[in-house]
Formats: sequence, structure tokens, C-alpha cells
Amino acid sequence: MIASGVIFGIGSGFQEMAYACIQEIVPNKWRVYAVGGFELMAITSFLGPLCAFAFISKTALGWRAAYWYMCGFHGFFGIFLALTYFPPSFKTKHRTDGKTKWQLVKELDFVSLFLFSLGCLLFLLGINYGGKQYPWKSGHVIGPIVVGLLSLIALGFWSAYADLKYPLMPRRLFKKVRRFTMVLGVCFCGGMLYYSMNVLGPRQSQLLFTGSDPITKGLYAEQIPLGTIIAGLIVVFICSHLGHERWQLVFFEVCQTALIGSLASIGLDDKIQAICTVVALSSMVTPPQLLSFTMLSLGIDDQVDIGLAVGLASTFRLLGGAVATAIYTAITNNGFASHIASTVTDNVAPIYSFPSSSLPALIKAAALNTAAAYKLVPGINPQVIAAAQSAVKQAYVSAFHTTYLSAIAFGGLAIVSAILTKDTDVRMKTGNRAVQLENEKGRKEEDVEVAETKEVES
Repeated sequence: MIASGVIFGIGSGFQEMAYACIQEIVPNKWRVYAVGGFELMAITSFLGPLCAFAFISKTALGWRAAYWYMCGFHGFFGIFLALTYFPPSFKTKHRTDGKTKWQLVKELDFVSLFLFSLGCLLFLLGINYGGKQYPWKSGHVIGPIVVGLLSLIALGFWSAYADLKYPLMPRRLFKKVRRFTMVLGVCFCGGMLYYSMNVLGPRQSQLLFTGSDPITKGLYAEQIPLGTIIAGLIVVFICSHLGHERWQLVFFEVCQTALIGSLASIGLDDKIQAICTVVALSSMVTPPQLLSFTMLSLGIDDQVDIGLAVGLASTFRLLGGAVATAIYTAITNNGFASHIASTVTDNVAPIYSFPSSSLPALIKAAALNTAAAYKLVPGINPQVIAAAQSAVKQAYVSAFHTTYLSAIAFGGLAIVSAILTKDTDVRMKTGNRAVQLENEKGRKEEDVEVAETKEVES
């Protein structure tokens, strides 16, 4: 299971490169359309949450059925991709420099890869430990966070001063502060809302609104995919016509921040508000990410770097999501732990038949919120269980309130980053393409932009 999870994670990482592949095979002026349409074509994968809960409801199928489903799903589209997509071969891409695969492997920046992986792993490990396995002041938390940050700082110095043929994070790209670095900042901060929302939204719905029916939980989990479909339509039919990408980013980030802050006002009786807000929020989170991919690909001097630029954007987005998910989970869990005792006490106090000596045991049972835990409480009865379960929901409402308010700070960082970006140069929005597909070799290359071109002629 662990090995398969590692392989699955590696495959998922490479899947992010599709955003670069789709852009390099279409004319520059159609790149926004392409990424928006690509997002819409993922509509079948958006049924994943509902399928997952369907497997939960049909336990007779066994846990392996879910993996067979995914194997068939990816296998079919993998075969379809192999039959229809023919990117430039290795020989074609290196027809000018004549380098071998082994030469390129030896020139890879393994030091940066090690420092980046180590830094991210230790930093995220420390954040995940904090407030759960160990208190925040513990060395088990502080140590990994500090060493992780030092590794990332060392990565910065290594990338800036080492003589590297193919650096993982090229200094020439990061020097383009407004067209590259700030856009990565938008991706990072946007990822803090994008991926964390996929964790917080379904969890909040399941805890507060859905009950025990797996299919109902699956339908609630489709709120975010529904918003993502709307986002794809927005990108294709609106964003692609507007231009002024910088102000589009600012608009979407402001909307995100306002909507995620409004989630803090959701209570136990606000089911409709929660659904509408989550759908609206998810429709605002995706467009700036897709626009960022096109801004990066059209903002670099050398289209050879398109894969690297979009790959870094995806990496920063995933990293931001991982950091935010760890932070939000810690805030939610700690907030729940700090509120559960008082809410249980307040809810059970009017029930005079329940002995006060059993209150500590009831609080512990409520923290677990399982039928088995409640059975162990002396003097328990259905009325007390109902009161405790209501208290659990109230405690989570308070915890989510704090979590969503904390997310406003990350939204503010995203807004600042968006303001500091720069619109895509209109001279780049031409009919040229970055690459010629392998099965197009017989066609004229007049419409294909040679990959080695360093600058766009005025």
C-alpha cells in the first residue's frame, strides 16, 4: 500500500505537466482557451468524490474495488493519450545540441532537488506535529521546522551562486520579478486556498450537515467540483476575452478572500448559505491559477522553459496547499479541543438526571463522538447523547470560524502578489506555437515558433 501510494503520488505530480503540454501545442493567443477547456474536460474526474462515497456505501465490493476503478480509469485515458498525443521525440528536441540522455541526467541539479525535498518534508512534518502529537514548543516540532527552513534558505543560495547547467530554480527566471516571481506568489497563496478548501469544505459539510448517509456525503463533496466546472467556463468564455491579466488576478483574489472569510459566519442552520458560498468560492479559486499558468508561459524569454515554469507553478501551488492544509487542520483540531468541554457542559447542564461525576467521561467520549465511546459513560442515555452530539457540532462551528478567519491573511498575501504582477505582453499573443508535434513533421513550420528563440521581435 505504501509503495503504491508513492507511485501514485509520483504519477500525480507528472500529471501537473499537462498544463504545460496543452499550452505548447496551441497558438500562443489560444493558450487561455486551452487551459480553460482542459479544466472542463476533466469533468469525469470531478465525479470522484461521489464515486468514493458510493464505494463506502457498497462495502460488499471490498476496498480493492476502488483501486480497480482508478486503474481502469487511468488505464483507459493513458491508452487514449498514447494513441493521440505525439510530442517531439528526444532526438527531435536535441537535434541541435546532440546530447544523450545520460549527459542530461548527469547535468541535472540533484543538490537542489535534495534540498527542496528535504526542506519541504521537514517543514510540513513539523507543522503537522504541532498541537497534535507534540505541543508547539516541543523540540519535535521546532526542530523539523527550523531545519526545513534552513534547507530552503540553502537552496536559495545554491541556486543563486552555483554554476549549474540545468538548475532546478533558474535565477534568470526569478529575476523577472513581476512576470515570474510574483506570479509564483499568486500560485503559492492561491494554493493555500485551493487545496485547503478541498479538505476543509467536505469535512465541514460532513460534520455539520450531511448525517450518516454516504451518498449524501458524496453529493455534498461535489460542491467544489461543480464550482470548478463553472470556473472552467469563466476562463474560456470571459477571461480569454478580457486581457488585463493582472487585474483579473486581483479581482479573483479579492473575491476569494471575501468568500472564504464569509464562511466563518456559517452556523448549524445555514446549510443553503454553506452550499452557495462553497460553490461560489470554488468558482473563484481556479481561474487565477489557470491564468497564472498562461502568464508564466508567455512571460518567459525562452519557450524551452515552458515546462519548467509551469512545473514550478504547480509545485508552488501544491506546496502552498500542503502548508495551508497543515495549518488549517491544526487550527481546527486545536479549536475543537478548546471548545468541546464548555459546549458539552452547557448542553448537558439542563439534564438533571445525568450525574455531574460522569461529565469528564462524557467530554472524552464527545471528543471521539462514536457510539462505542458514549456507551462507556456512566449514566448515559439517549437524551444525553443527543445533547453531546449537538455540542460536538457547536464546537466545530467555533473551530471552523477561527480557521476561516485565519485564511483571510493568506488571501491578503495573494492580493498583494497579484497587484505586483504584470499583464502578459500583447506581442506574445500571436499565432505561433512553441513546438511542432512529431506527427506534423511533413507540414510547413512557418506557424511553429522555434523553441530556441530567445526573444520576441518587436
